[in-house]
Amino acid sequence: MNPRVATFLLLMLPALAASAAQQRPQERATRADSSSSRARLDALRGQEKREDAEVRQLKTRVDTLESHSKEAGQALEERDRRIAELQRQLEAAQGH
Repeated sequence: MNPRVATFLLLMLPALAASAAQQRPQERATRADSSSSRARLDALRGQEKREDAEVRQLKTRVDTLESHSKEAGQALEERDRRIAELQRQLEAAQGH
């Protein structure tokens, strides 16, 4: 090996090692950020699924309540008609 090349390598080796050592933490930090981002994304997706399920349940509950409300309204109207009919019959029986 050429003595100049050997000297160059001896002088550059510590600088290359330091550069490589600096890149490793950055790569680890990048990987950690990526893992953290994936974990947050997975958590958000799980939350979205739970909230979607809750929305579907609430919509079903609203539909049920609206149906019951409609049925109750119809029952009240029928009761009011029956009361009005009974009042007419009572008045007719009393001769008014």
